[in-house]
This record gives sequence, C-alpha cells and structure tokens, in this order.
Amino acid sequence: MAGHKHDTNPDLGPAFAGLIGGMIFLGAILYGVVVWTNGKFEGHGAEKKAAITVEAPARA
Repeated sequence: MAGHKHDTNPDLGPAFAGLIGGMIFLGAILYGVVVWTNGKFEGHGAEKKAAITVEAPARA
C-alpha cells in the first residue's frame, strides 16, 4: 500500500484532440445550417409584416 503507482494514460492526448476537433466540426455544421436557413427565409419577413398591418378607424 505504501508504493502507490500512478497509472498514466497514453490515450489522454488523442482523446482531448478528438473532443476539441469534434466540437469544432459540429460548430461548423451548426453555423452552416443557420446561414443556409437565413438565406432561405431572407425575403419572407417583409411580406408577413405588410400583411399584418391594421388601420385605425377614423374619428368623426
């Protein structure tokens, strides 16, 4: 019990590299989907706002 051996894990470096690389990859995919979706719905906002306008009745 007095001689505690520290177990080093040689896979720790590649594990963290894969974790960080995977996060960058998923972030790039998410950014691409957001840009693509914004491009698809670019002209839809002006049409909806114009269709919702309401006129106030004139006072006599």
